[in-house]
Amino acid sequence: MKSFRQLRDDGALLINAYVATVTTIALAAFIGSWLVLGIEPLGDRWLEAAVLLAVLVWSEMRPINILRAGTVEHVVASTTFAFTIFLVFGVVPAMVSIALASLTADVLGRKPPIKVMFNVAQYWVAWGAAGAVFAAVGSGADAWQDELFTSRWYLAVLAAGATYFAVNNLLVGLVVGISSGGRVWPEIRSTFTSEWSTDVVLLALAPIVVIVAEQSIVALPLLLLPIVAVYRSVSISAEKQYLALHDPLTDLPNRFSFTSVLAARVEAAEPGTKAAVILFDLDHFKDINDTLGHQAGDDLLRMIGPRISGVLPDGSTVARLGGDEFAVLVPALSGPHDAFRIARSIADALREPFTLEGFSIEVKGSIGIAIHPDDGADGDALVKNADIAMYVAKSHGTLVERYDEELDHHSTRRLQMVGEMRNAIAEGDMLLYYQPKLGLADRDVTEVEALVRWVHPRLGLVEPSEFVPLSEYAGLIRQLTTHVLREAVEQISRWRAAGLDLVVAVNLSARGLHDGTITDEVAEILGASDIPPQLLRLEITEGSIMADPEQALRVLEELAQMGVRLSVDDFGTGYSSLAYLQQLPVDELKIDRSFISHLVNSEGDRVIVRAIIDLARNLGLSSVAEGVEAPGTLRWLADARCVQAQGYHIARPMPAGAFTEWLTVFRNGPSSDEGVVPLGSSGWS
Repeated sequence: MKSFRQLRDDGALLINAYVATVTTIALAAFIGSWLVLGIEPLGDRWLEAAVLLAVLVWSEMRPINILRAGTVEHVVASTTFAFTIFLVFGVVPAMVSIALASLTADVLGRKPPIKVMFNVAQYWVAWGAAGAVFAAVGSGADAWQDELFTSRWYLAVLAAGATYFAVNNLLVGLVVGISSGGRVWPEIRSTFTSEWSTDVVLLALAPIVVIVAEQSIVALPLLLLPIVAVYRSVSISAEKQYLALHDPLTDLPNRFSFTSVLAARVEAAEPGTKAAVILFDLDHFKDINDTLGHQAGDDLLRMIGPRISGVLPDGSTVARLGGDEFAVLVPALSGPHDAFRIARSIADALREPFTLEGFSIEVKGSIGIAIHPDDGADGDALVKNADIAMYVAKSHGTLVERYDEELDHHSTRRLQMVGEMRNAIAEGDMLLYYQPKLGLADRDVTEVEALVRWVHPRLGLVEPSEFVPLSEYAGLIRQLTTHVLREAVEQISRWRAAGLDLVVAVNLSARGLHDGTITDEVAEILGASDIPPQLLRLEITEGSIMADPEQALRVLEELAQMGVRLSVDDFGTGYSSLAYLQQLPVDELKIDRSFISHLVNSEGDRVIVRAIIDLARNLGLSSVAEGVEAPGTLRWLADARCVQAQGYHIARPMPAGAFTEWLTVFRNGPSSDEGVVPLGSSGWS
């Protein structure tokens, strides 16, 4: 089975072969027209020819953007003046003139050479065919000397115009069909149906221009005045229409434009064909926006469209739906596997570093796919279902998900879970599990992290990746945080009564950090207990701190004055400055697990982790590596003088009672250079 890249390469080969064929025919048409029909001297009509040529070039360089079937297309009025030159001076002058105009517009517009070549070639073939028909209906090679405005002349004009329209749009439809993955006939049909109204008007204007030019060259500029006025009026109207259909920041199609294009594609879909709607948003975009500034965030959004367009098949549409959410329509797929390949190409493109404010920033996205007609019969259903798939990809951390019916059940389940979560918090069904943090120097456990778990009576164990984001969305995160804090402090008190002085760490959300109530809640909970504040630690992600650094600093200083210990969680992902880090009243840096998971095999990750460990030590802070799942990782961290480690290789999170038993076995069990003894299975090797 061919890869997506191979399919793109095959398509490029077909395009190149097609353009080469059309170019060869165009050269033959030009030479044949020159030899058979010849060129008449301009004589005293050089001024008329110069005026028409100037207007032709001007109109070719100033296209009008017009909405057709939800798609903005460029329409040029140069057809009128090319046809006028054709009727007055002959085929070869018309071909030379339109070539000059097309080359000027395309070169200044920096179009790829293959498009520049094709545009000239298609004009030459179309006007060459029109010349042959005009001569056949008229008096052969002398048809341009026939008397004007007779019935035979009008018949020849009609036949030549129809020939130009047919050949030109056939050539364009073929190239669009080939580039969009083989949908040739639908594209040809679409081109003819969408272009006929504009082309007919433009071609019909040419005889009027001829009549005026024949009467007086002085009258030609007078005719141009109303034409230019109409042209400008249409341009202004079209510009307003364009702005209404495009996002002002990124210049990408907006939501309305995208849904219009999608509806047109669904309506025109033929049996057996498939298309894909791909939705994605940027993970942690708010952290970048708040840390580097809104201008940097806007710059990033502007870079997304060109970056993503470069990895999509020809004919695809990229749109900004709002915020940091984007949509892609791929109009032709050979199968669902194509959609996944394209989605992964999008993910790879996003991971390539962006340069913002002098920083090299890597961006990750969550991507959802819906395929027509399998995953939705209309545009609204496809967008909704792709959005559901994107939500699942984000909450599960799976990068790419395709919609299926089960996801709809999950969506309904999430709505049901909001009320159930509120009751679970109130009734104590949210349980705390504890994961030890192992000291790598003394190989003892004096700290644990409290991790909330929801044991649902009907659904079983619900993962935090599902209910924590839901609690934030539903406005329950404050109640959940308060519940976790109370349970953690009560457990600290129980362990102290049993002779265990353990520090318990609790995660604090961004909303909890910035809503201004957390200090009062912590003070109240600690005041109602008998524990020293130093046994409670709060972990705050670097991104949460940098979302509002001034507010974060105020809150953290108040918490530190109470005696609560503070950690920067997920360190290395939030773009904080070292100068700002020195101001924070924290005593611990937790290295993000993304740097730990591939530590043994990644020299880059080892360099970063060692730098963070050294930084923490030089600032007088403790360093903690989370996500340790391999013995080699643990040994390397110990050699690098990391202070603590946490992860499945040491112990999984467990209820308080099970952790107490584990700690007893750990402290009293065998110990050696090979490591610890987690729950009866030995250790670090």
